Amino acid sequence: MSTGVRDQGAEPQRTYGNWRLGRGAGLFGLGPAGSIGGLLVMALAAAMMPFSTLAAAITALVAVMVLVPLAIRVNGRTGFQVVSARVAWWMARARRHHVYVSGVASRVSSAHQLPGVLARSEMYEVETGRSGLVAVVVVPQSRHYTVTLRCAPEGMDLVDQAVVDARVGHLAGWLSVLSREPQLVQAQVTIETTPDPGTRLAAEVAATSRPDAPTLALQVLDDVVRSYPAGSATVDTLVSLTYSAPPGRAMSHEDVCREVAARLPHLHAGLTGATGAGIVPMSASGLAKVVRAAYDPAAALDLARDPQLAPDWPQAGPVATRESWDFYRHDSGVSRTWCMVEAPRGVVYSRLFSRLTDPDPQLLRKRVSLVYRPYSPGEAARLVEADKRDARFLAGKKHRPSARDLTDLAAAEQAAEEEATGAGVVRFTVLVTATVADEESLDEATGIIRARAGEARLVMRPMYGCQAAGFAAGLPAGVVLPVHATIPF
Repeated sequence: MSTGVRDQGAEPQRTYGNWRLGRGAGLFGLGPAGSIGGLLVMALAAAMMPFSTLAAAITALVAVMVLVPLAIRVNGRTGFQVVSARVAWWMARARRHHVYVSGVASRVSSAHQLPGVLARSEMYEVETGRSGLVAVVVVPQSRHYTVTLRCAPEGMDLVDQAVVDARVGHLAGWLSVLSREPQLVQAQVTIETTPDPGTRLAAEVAATSRPDAPTLALQVLDDVVRSYPAGSATVDTLVSLTYSAPPGRAMSHEDVCREVAARLPHLHAGLTGATGAGIVPMSASGLAKVVRAAYDPAAALDLARDPQLAPDWPQAGPVATRESWDFYRHDSGVSRTWCMVEAPRGVVYSRLFSRLTDPDPQLLRKRVSLVYRPYSPGEAARLVEADKRDARFLAGKKHRPSARDLTDLAAAEQAAEEEATGAGVVRFTVLVTATVADEESLDEATGIIRARAGEARLVMRPMYGCQAAGFAAGLPAGVVLPVHATIPF
């Protein structure tokens, strides 16, 4: 992400941008691998011509049938990927993998385990020595270990623009540090908005009120407790860090969890300047409550009122779920998840995503997850140089390159220059999950999310055929989607 300063009257305002989608150079949109394969097939067909014209024609026909789906693009994906996704969905439905039942009605386990990619996940609690116990979620099949920090950001209301720019700068510096963090796979910032049940306010008033206080004061406080939660919302901000096990070392899950927890103080300090408020590690009960409430919104109020109802991790999952092509039914809620297809073009301002993350009273829950996957310094250097070469090739192969090709070339050259001066390179995407009470409300939720995405200048689409995985990836549980994908992207 690059920054600049644009003058607006007498007060300059910082701008951001230079997000780009890497495009491999190739012929007819095939990419490098497809172009090489096409050239090899053409050479093979030409070599077969003197011996058998029929064999050469069959070879060329088969090559066309294979390469054409690779050249066609639908929403950024090749035709092969689109067809593969649809076939995988049909196969999953035929095997009834889209239906999940847990508890006493399950033939597998009496526990309410999490479904899908989190079915085998486990949780450990590790003593940090300074911040108490921290929960570490372990996904055994990928050997990923995730710790989550709860933040209380101050927001941007009544905050000077210079302070906002400084916080964004701190966040950019923190993301750059992540590229040098050993075995860090993914960082995820999750902002979840829900209707305010008023339990925190009631607990605070009850703890600070005196029984011998004046009657009028007690009456006013009681009116505030009853009326304030109406129309207000709770905003929960979580930062999850996912690590992989150190290579070449035989370590148990407990040992890796302790090593991950030992790295928290350094990352904790770097994140403080970006949020402007206190940051605390999530405990096992707190994280289990977040996941349980996401799958069963009706239980959120009881969980907020009584901390003793917090489930253990093996009981944090839903009772039953059913995945459809474009939505996901889970316990008392119905959700639809969108993913980012294209980042904003051009320059933007620091408040671009504010409306996307603001509460919407029409939704039971809204979860916006910004997923970052940093490159190591060595990978970043190779990547930006390859992107620059590809951008030059794509712009140079046309007699009259388009404005977008020239803009992409300028962005690639600027990214290479910034990386050479020490900037980090990060892959990122945005996942948005809207939860409503029934399927009839999904159309209204879709309209709301499309409007918010338009205000944020994001191009988003529903995660067709993988709504359950998209829902799980938006949770602070350390799901790294590319690791679990069965269709190549």
